[in-house]
Amino acid sequence: MKHLFQRGLLLLALTVGLLFHLSAQSTLMTIHMNDGTERNYYMSEDDRVYFEGNDILVVEIAVNAKAERYNLADIRKITCNETEGVSEEADASVFLSPNPVHDKVMLHNLSGIQPVGIYALDGRMVKSVEVTADQFIDISDLPVGLYLVKTERQTLKMIKL
Repeated sequence: MKHLFQRGLLLLALTVGLLFHLSAQSTLMTIHMNDGTERNYYMSEDDRVYFEGNDILVVEIAVNAKAERYNLADIRKITCNETEGVSEEADASVFLSPNPVHDKVMLHNLSGIQPVGIYALDGRMVKSVEVTADQFIDISDLPVGLYLVKTERQTLKMIKL
C-alpha cells in the first residue's frame, strides 16, 4: 500500500514536471534520492521523462544521447523549476473548453490557422491537426487520460474522460 501511494505521488510530480517541461523553454528537474543525493537535469523540448514497466523512471537527454534509469523505490521526490518561461501574454490568450472533455474540445483565441499537437504524458504526439479559433478538435479516438495540447505559443493541460 505504501509503495502504491509513493508511486502515485511520484506520478503526480512527474505530471506536473512534464507540464512545466512542455510549457517552458528550459526546466530544471531535480531527482531527490532516498540517500540524500540529488540528480539535476536541464530539460528542453527534445528531452523525455517516462516510465519503463512499473518501477523504473527513465530520463533521456537528447543533446548527449544519454538515457539514465532510476528505480522508483530509490527516489524520494522530483521537483521541477522553470528557468525560462512562456510570456504572460501567451499564457492569457489561448484556452480550451470544455475541460475535462469527452469527445470534442475547442481552442479559443487562436490567431489564424495554427498547428496543434496533442501529447500523451510520455511525450508521444498522439494527434496533430491544424485549427482556427473556435473550431472543434475530435478526440473521441484517444483513451481516457491527461494530455498536453501544444500550440505555437503555449501548452495547455487537457483531461479526457
